[in-house]
Amino acid sequence: MKKRLLLPFLFLAISLSLSAASAVNVKADEGFDSEENLALFDFSDETGLNNDWLDEVTISLVTQAPGDQVYIWFGHAGLMISTPDNEIMYDWGVFSFGPGFYTDFLFGRLYYSTIARWADSSIMSAAAEDRTVRSLTLPLDNAAKRAVIDFVNYNIKRENSTYLYHYYLDNCATRIRDIINSASGGAFRTWAESIDTGMSFRDLSSLYMDRSMLVSFVLNYLQSGEIDQNVSLYEACFLPDVLLRAAAAFYGVQDTVIYQGRPEGFTGRSLLAASLVSGLAAAIILYTLAHISRKAYAIVSFFFWLFFFVLSSVLLFMMCFTTHDVTWHNENIIFLNPGVIIFLINAVMLIFSKKAKLDLSISAARVMLTLALSDIVLKGLFPEAFIQDNFSALAFIIPVYTAISCLKKEGKRHV
Repeated sequence: MKKRLLLPFLFLAISLSLSAASAVNVKADEGFDSEENLALFDFSDETGLNNDWLDEVTISLVTQAPGDQVYIWFGHAGLMISTPDNEIMYDWGVFSFGPGFYTDFLFGRLYYSTIARWADSSIMSAAAEDRTVRSLTLPLDNAAKRAVIDFVNYNIKRENSTYLYHYYLDNCATRIRDIINSASGGAFRTWAESIDTGMSFRDLSSLYMDRSMLVSFVLNYLQSGEIDQNVSLYEACFLPDVLLRAAAAFYGVQDTVIYQGRPEGFTGRSLLAASLVSGLAAAIILYTLAHISRKAYAIVSFFFWLFFFVLSSVLLFMMCFTTHDVTWHNENIIFLNPGVIIFLINAVMLIFSKKAKLDLSISAARVMLTLALSDIVLKGLFPEAFIQDNFSALAFIIPVYTAISCLKKEGKRHV
């Protein structure tokens, strides 16, 4: 009978492990393509230039420090064009919470738009949130200035303004990076790609997520090894701060502070350490409650595993049925998957039946612990295939599985 109870769980665990390869590998329509459309403009054409007017034009990269909302944790970048007549900020980071926003986001269809607005308005909005605003004047020749102006005015047209947002490959900063590259005749990309940051997309983004360990844990759990290869400085320019420093180094110029907000910097908290401490705490609580109060254990266990059942179900859905490529081939689905519903079922049984036992959870925990340890072994045996940096998830869940596995089975009760 015991083996029969385990068979459905084992089948589920194995099938979910095999499903680590996404069932959907087709990207959505990307809308306005940055580099493709930039190629339509000649950044070296000097014919017909109004040099007197262009001499007075300045084009600047403007960055805003990270804000409090999750969607601006990484900061923001815009391109400011100052002419004798006005000062306009071109912004590639505009989206709206309209009908269908969350559905589109869930399926990987988050479309952003490009707009132009008065620069003062943009800077004042950041200042109202006490976010530092920096400006870097790009030393462009007049031919490049005219091409940039022509391009951005072409880009903000309704039919050209929308593009498919990507966390790392296509955002408000990468759009400006592409413009800087075109204005330099491709030299910026050649230079930046020759510099290895020694960090991955995960390493870089994690620096900006340390203000909330829970959010950081969730986002790291959902993202796969697709973001764990070391990236060049050019790729790292998806972060506004990095783009600013890279452009300053490339051109040999210094940025200026337009508005000095609250102190910038990272807390330095480690997600791995926080995950291990939290996992040990959860393990101690569950193990202790199982010995002190079966009902208290069941209630706490129910909400604990409900969270991970929902989270892992979201991951499985995003892996298999969306265009969120950063979730594809996620190793976490091997050991922290919707199979945790077994713990939920057992918790409900313990709450409503005095005859219920912990045996089901103990058996499930031992299987899950084996899968988690197997993932670590596979990393050692096949490091090139199992590259995902998911040690925070492992550090959290292994102590919990271990604690439940160490509980004593009760076996059959004789009444």
